[in-house]
Amino acid sequence: MNSEHILAELDRAAATDRFGQLEHPYRYLVTARLHAYSDAARWALLMETVGYDPRAGNVVDVLHPVGNCVVGESPAIRDRHLGRVDNMAELFDEDAEWPWLFRQVPLVIRGQQIHLDAPPHIEPEELFRMLVPQHRELLLADESELRQLIPADLPEVLRLEDWHHEVLIPLSPYHHTSQEAGRLILVGPSDIEAYQQIAQVLATADAALYRPTLPPNTDWRNWPMSGRL
Repeated sequence: MNSEHILAELDRAAATDRFGQLEHPYRYLVTARLHAYSDAARWALLMETVGYDPRAGNVVDVLHPVGNCVVGESPAIRDRHLGRVDNMAELFDEDAEWPWLFRQVPLVIRGQQIHLDAPPHIEPEELFRMLVPQHRELLLADESELRQLIPADLPEVLRLEDWHHEVLIPLSPYHHTSQEAGRLILVGPSDIEAYQQIAQVLATADAALYRPTLPPNTDWRNWPMSGRL
């Protein structure tokens, strides 16, 4: 198990749409988190991307696990999309003209009532982003949800609340040089400093090898095109 092998697996995941996208066209980014797990023989990287998905009609935490030991037998988590708002149907007046009016009722997030001081004309994604400063943990996966995908005895060696991500660019038929070089993706995790260092952490279980030089940028404000389709 070495960092080059891990980076190749991360690139393979990105090339097959199994790696997290902060600027996903169908989901307005709300927040994200990265988990790295490792021991002498096993490794797993799990990215969470929380976003408002109008097509799903909910705020969804999408879990993106990659590794040599990923599990996931539970039907409840098999699709790895976890809806977070229990009372979506009560929040907006869908009979009104678009944009729908926020009814200014409490949000129920995983059974907990949350009161937000928001105007009736707020956009849904802006409303849900208001949860991040004080209620972010309710949107992200708890340990029991994570361990349905990650072995219970595999140590978490690194957890990042913010890091430097870049847009992942797939290959197209016009990228002949990259294809001839055996690349799976034009710009993948292996090209990004954060994932290069995280791969070293995963290969050694040494969190001290994560020493970023680039500023973190995973805040939703840095990904304005998320959810725009």
